Amino acid sequence: KLRMAHGCYHHGCTFCDTALSYIAEYRAEKGAFLADSVEKLMKETGIRTFHFVDEAMPASVLKEFCLEVIRRGLDIIWWGNIRFDKVFDSDLPRLMAHAGCIAVTGGMESGCNRILELMNKKTNVENIVRVSAAFAEAGILVHGYLIYGFPGEKPEEIAQTLEVVRQMFLKRI
Repeated sequence: KLRMAHGCYHHGCTFCDTALSYIAEYRAEKGAFLADSVEKLMKETGIRTFHFVDEAMPASVLKEFCLEVIRRGLDIIWWGNIRFDKVFDSDLPRLMAHAGCIAVTGGMESGCNRILELMNKKTNVENIVRVSAAFAEAGILVHGYLIYGFPGEKPEEIAQTLEVVRQMFLKRI
């Protein structure tokens, strides 16, 4: 288990306890440092599979790390948590796949824009679907978490979320 950053770069979701140090005190590592750590662990243990346990791997660090992994020719497999941020266009997921990423997990939370706004997720359903599709097209498994029963959420909004997820499965996203 490794981490690219301590804390969450967003630390603004309304359901999250942002006063906790492991959320609020954000400090990112450098891509070269992470690649050094991976190389060291590989030499010491022979292990070449890694789980990044960040609240959400920051895209800028991800890009640096991937470029270092590729530059060094490291043969690794890894996965970790993301936010469904716009920065995950088709280029970054492809770079991640090329660097050995096999899966990402993220807080989709809801398939209803009104609820996402109440949660202060700073994303929307369309972006979540687009980002998920970019990862799927890159061959990276996407696992999304959902929250049901958020304060003020209506039964029809839960049904809307389930329909969004159903449509994503139908489209193999």
